[in-house]
Amino acid sequence: MKDKVKKLYFTNDFSASNVQKLQGEGWIIRNAQLAKSDSFVEKADEYGGDVPERYKANIGKVTVELDVQTPPELQQAIDEAKAECEKAVAERDDALEQLQAAKGEFIAFQNNIEAMKAQITELEANADKTDEEKPKTTKTK
Repeated sequence: MKDKVKKLYFTNDFSASNVQKLQGEGWIIRNAQLAKSDSFVEKADEYGGDVPERYKANIGKVTVELDVQTPPELQQAIDEAKAECEKAVAERDDALEQLQAAKGEFIAFQNNIEAMKAQITELEANADKTDEEKPKTTKTK
């Protein structure tokens, strides 16, 4: 058997539509202005609305209803920004993977003396070719 939950909602809006809505959701309505000055703190399982400070010490759960809608233009901007962020994260992850791979190759190269000697020989050969290809300039007096 489900225990009955006592829900107090503090408000200053006692319009018929608001009262009907809140009572339909199971709230017991209390005048927020009167509750601020009253010395009695009514115990409840749940408090909502403009809850007086004195009640907040007894709160286990506060319910606040917000009816917020995001304008389509703002939602589009949010979606575009999110897509850009995801793209940037993916590019960063790719760059990090490439960096790690290059780092691994460099460490392997440093530990391979024969590969280093071969690289030096190749670089020296290329340097000799470059010197031969340069046009020789003569000084005129």
